[in-house]
Amino acid sequence: MARTTLLDRRWAQLMALCRNEAQYSADGTHPRLLRLIKKQIDELASEMGFSDRSIATRDFRAERDGDRITRLITG
Repeated sequence: MARTTLLDRRWAQLMALCRNEAQYSADGTHPRLLRLIKKQIDELASEMGFSDRSIATRDFRAERDGDRITRLITG
C-alpha cells in the first residue's frame, strides 16, 4: 500500500472540515464551532493555494490518480 502524501492528508482534512461546516450550517447548532470551522477552512484552503473565489464558494477541486491526489485545481 502506498504511503499517504501530505497533499492527500491536507485534502482529506479540508473535505472533512467542509462536511462538518455543511452539517452544522444545516442543523443551525453550534454557531461558535461553525465559525471556528469556517476559519480553519479558509486558512487551510489558502495555504493549499486555492483562490479567494474558490474559498468563498467552497469550490475545491483536485485531480486524482486512483486514490491519490495528483494536482489541485486552484483557479
